[in-house]
Amino acid sequence: MKNNILLRSEALASLNNDKWGISIGAFLIYMIITGAIGLIPVVGGLGQLVLSGPFLVGYFYFFLKVSREESVDIEDLFIAFKSKNQFLASLVSYLLVILIVFTTMGIGLALWAFLVLGRESFNRFIDWISHMSEKFNPIIPQTDLPLYDPSLAESISPEINWFFLIIGAIPFILIPVIYVSLSISQTWFIIANDENISAYDALKESWNLMRGKRLKLFLLELSFIGWAILSILTLFIGFIFLAPYMQTSYAKFYDNLNESS
Repeated sequence: MKNNILLRSEALASLNNDKWGISIGAFLIYMIITGAIGLIPVVGGLGQLVLSGPFLVGYFYFFLKVSREESVDIEDLFIAFKSKNQFLASLVSYLLVILIVFTTMGIGLALWAFLVLGRESFNRFIDWISHMSEKFNPIIPQTDLPLYDPSLAESISPEINWFFLIIGAIPFILIPVIYVSLSISQTWFIIANDENISAYDALKESWNLMRGKRLKLFLLELSFIGWAILSILTLFIGFIFLAPYMQTSYAKFYDNLNESS
């Protein structure tokens, strides 16, 4: 595969080919639309759940065309809404990704709790999580459950500092989530590239494509940290230019991934 420096250089070359203006416009429109959906009273959350997947595929499709130096149009952002199969694949994939990521987080958290807190405290921890889920579930009648369970803290050896417990939990959650996220990262490109593929096949293909390539993509993502910091210092205005650059680079990565497989 091409090195990340070359991929980024090719991405810039594609954008410099009269694509900066429309790419920035596509990014802003995508952000405005997806953000506005969430602000709709009552149904905003459901709307985001249903429409985020199709809009993601449209966003990835747009920058896939930019990276291939094809003619692009703002209408490309809505490509998933023009095909029933592509829309369903986008929707199901998005729901599956949420399920996979949260399940991974839950497993990591449970493993941390079992190893660090011990069996007895682990059982109390699980009971507390169960109570918390009941407290914030609108379907289940509300009870006077505490937001903080003192007995949980009392069951832990006093020499263990809660700060270090929390810090210690991060690797158990973060590392598996990063691994899984990198593994399924190509799903949206795959659906954008093949309107007839199913959600399951897209996720499976992404997982297979990313074998042995996760670290490479991770390093590509890390290479933008400096630019991200500068963008924050410009009150986030810099992201208007950084986002198209990043997404075009990821599209270059995807195409190179297919060429190398």
